[in-house]
Amino acid sequence: MQDRPTAAELLDALAGFFRERAQHARDRWERFQFLVAANSLAILKREAELEEDAILAEWERLDSLLGPEPLPLRHRDRVARLRERNAELCEAIRAGSFDGEREGELKRHLYLTVRDKVRIASPDELGEEETSG
Repeated sequence: MQDRPTAAELLDALAGFFRERAQHARDRWERFQFLVAANSLAILKREAELEEDAILAEWERLDSLLGPEPLPLRHRDRVARLRERNAELCEAIRAGSFDGEREGELKRHLYLTVRDKVRIASPDELGEEETSG
């Protein structure tokens, strides 16, 4: 773990710098480029803050849908295995495993997974109650 400035503080500072530059941009194209950079940094900050909880929640839901599996210890291994498990879920959907009684459980999982992704990528697109919980 690094001392100060933290990663979040660095990302905030960089995003602020790019937003400031956007306000004084020479033209619309340059303003757009600075805003894209600032927004990208904001996404990276939210991902650093929210991704771990989202991964754990998605893993638990996939355990319910596909059967339990131990969570890998390392973050990058969790992300890689989560991708594989999602591919397995797609195969199960194609095979009709969630037709009928299990369809509601699948829909709930998909809704919550997408909500968590939007919370990171574009939280302003969610209603206030969706952003907090």
